[in-house]
Amino acid sequence: MAFKTVLAAAAMLAAASAPAWSAEYTMSASADFSGPFADVMPNAMSGIETITAWWNKDVGAKLGVKVNIKIYDMRYDAAVIARTWPSILSRDQPIMHLGFGSPDLTTLMTRLPNDKVPMLIGTAMVSMVWKPGGWHFSTRPTYSHEFAGLLDDLQKKQGGKLRIGAVSTQTAAGFVDQVKGIEKLAATYPDRFEVVDTQWVATTPVSMTSNMRAMLEKKPDVVLVGGTTAQVAATASALEELNVKLPIITSTHNGLSEVAKGFDLKKMNGSYSAFSFAPDNQARLPLRDIYEANKTGSGQWGIITTQSAAQALLALRVLEKAVAKVGPDKVTGQAMYDALLANKFTEQELLGVLPDIDFDQTAPFPIGAIKAKAQVVADGKIQPMGDDWMPVPAFDKW
Repeated sequence: MAFKTVLAAAAMLAAASAPAWSAEYTMSASADFSGPFADVMPNAMSGIETITAWWNKDVGAKLGVKVNIKIYDMRYDAAVIARTWPSILSRDQPIMHLGFGSPDLTTLMTRLPNDKVPMLIGTAMVSMVWKPGGWHFSTRPTYSHEFAGLLDDLQKKQGGKLRIGAVSTQTAAGFVDQVKGIEKLAATYPDRFEVVDTQWVATTPVSMTSNMRAMLEKKPDVVLVGGTTAQVAATASALEELNVKLPIITSTHNGLSEVAKGFDLKKMNGSYSAFSFAPDNQARLPLRDIYEANKTGSGQWGIITTQSAAQALLALRVLEKAVAKVGPDKVTGQAMYDALLANKFTEQELLGVLPDIDFDQTAPFPIGAIKAKAQVVADGKIQPMGDDWMPVPAFDKW
C-alpha cells in the first residue's frame, strides 16, 4: 500500500513539473539522407532538432507552446517533394516548412501562397526565385550577395580594381546565376570590380590546368568557384601545377569544410568560404553554446549544423512573435507569415548566428543592410575571417 502511495505521489509530482502546453504545433523539414547531401544530413538535422528541443524546454514551456519537428527524406529531389507535400499538408498541418535548397524552392514556391504555409530555408538564394509576394524565404541572401560582401572587403584592403576570375558550369542554372550576379556587381561598381574571365567546366572536372592557364592570362586577383567541391579541388590542383598562388572563393555547400574532407588545405592557404551567418568556429557564439549543452545523438557542430541551427532559431523566433500577436493556441501558417514580415529580428535575439534581419514582400531574403562573414585558410587550418560582419554593397537584380 505504501509502495502504491509512493508511485502515486511520484506520478503527481511528474505531472506537476511537466509543462502545461496550451498548444502543440508542427514544423515540417526537408532532409536528404539518400541523395547528394546524405553525408552532412545527420549534422544538419541535429542543428534543427537540438535547437527546437532547447526552445521547447526554455522558451516554449513559458509560452505554453510546444513545437514538433517532422523530418522527411526528400532526397534533394523535386519529384519526391511534389508527391510528399500533399500528405504533409493534410497530416501534419505545419505552421512552417523548413526547406533545404533548390528542389524545395522550385517545387513549392508557387504552391505556398495557396497552401498558407511559409517556408524558411537556410541555403542561399538565386535570382530565379527572387520574386515579390512569395511565401518562400531564406535566412541568407543570394550567393552573389554573399560573395559580394567578401569581394567588397578584399577590394577595400587591396585598393584599385579587384580582378575576378570565375569557374562555373553552364548546364546548372543556379551556378550560372552566381556568375551573373557578380557580373552585375562589377557593372554597378566598374571602378572597383571586373570579371576578367569565366571558365565553363564540368561539375566533376578531370583536370582544369588548361582552363586555369587561359584564365591566368587575364591576370585575376581572385578565383570565384561557387559550384561543386570537385571544381574547387580541381582549381586548386591546377594552380598548384602551374605554380601560381591565388585565393579561391567558395560558398558553404562546396566550401572549405567540404574540400578538407579530400584535399590538403595547406595547398589552399589564403582561400575563403563566404556566407551570411556566423562561422561555426567563431570565438564567441551563444548559439553554439546552447547546441553543445543540449545536443543528443550523433550530430556534430560544424558549418552545416550552424546553418540549420540558425534556420530553426529564426523560425522559432517568428513563432514567438506570432504567439504574442494571436495567442498561444491560435497560430497558423498565416500568422507565421504575418509575424515574419511584421517584425525585425536582432542579432541578440538570434544568438549571434545571424545579423539583424528584416523581411518584406519585395524579396525572399533579408532586406536593407545585408551582411556577410567568411572563413579563410591559414597554415592549413580553417579560421574565422575577423569578428565583424562585412557589409554587402547594394546592386540590383540581374
